[in-house]
Amino acid sequence: MPMPSRKSILEHWEKLLLESGVDSPRLSAQVLLAHVLGISRLDMLLESGASVDEPCRLRMAELCRRRMAGEPVAYIVGEREFYGFAFHVGPEVLIPRPETELIIDHLLDSLGKDSCLKVLDVGTGSGALAVSCANLFPNFRIVAVDISFDALKVARKNARLHNVTDRILLLQGDLLESLRTDVFDVVLANLPYVPLSTRESLSREVLCHEPEIALFSGPDGLDCYRALALSLRGAMKPGALLLCEIDHTHGQAMTELFSGIARDVRIVQDYAGLDRVAIVVF
Repeated sequence: MPMPSRKSILEHWEKLLLESGVDSPRLSAQVLLAHVLGISRLDMLLESGASVDEPCRLRMAELCRRRMAGEPVAYIVGEREFYGFAFHVGPEVLIPRPETELIIDHLLDSLGKDSCLKVLDVGTGSGALAVSCANLFPNFRIVAVDISFDALKVARKNARLHNVTDRILLLQGDLLESLRTDVFDVVLANLPYVPLSTRESLSREVLCHEPEIALFSGPDGLDCYRALALSLRGAMKPGALLLCEIDHTHGQAMTELFSGIARDVRIVQDYAGLDRVAIVVF
């Protein structure tokens, strides 16, 4: 009896994943099978008629059962792409989102790649922003801070993966605790911003698997940014830049929060037309 093809395996698990109610069942099946086979998703799809042996089928079944239970694909395969770079991820950190790439977009649009700047990444998580900056701006010197020791272990792993450990100093701390911010030219902040009031509207994948400490920030989601604004008042050098990822409902609130302590505040929308990044100039 001939072994099942990649195409038939994908169709089988896509159907079951769809019935289980997870997000993106087709993409999930494709990413998981490519992971099992140890090849790229494109290569796997280009030869969809190739057969799949029993050990791979059993491994695929194991991973798909985890996916059907709501575990995010990125945690199952242990990595996620961000700005074209591969990053290790796990339940200790949030999965990097495409929206966060807007922060890198702005840096690339406004700064030369040879810029020699001191950069602070607050709430670094997996290190996606810090490591991407180190890759794209070879003369940046970066300090990356997170309150979670476990998150910093993931960030350190990603810094080693991309050979940028010599340009990123990783520190454990609560926001700007014990840091002199007036030495930095750029501050990046992707802090918890999900309002607790919206908790029940989140998908089970996020709510049951991603770390709550990196998601929620008080009833309206602004507690961390209020604390950040308080810490930065009178503590930034003139012309320094702060880039924050925000909830789509926070544009006006962030403008009001920082306009009293900065020279300019601008809100940038994401590709869906939703407020997503606050750009603050001191």
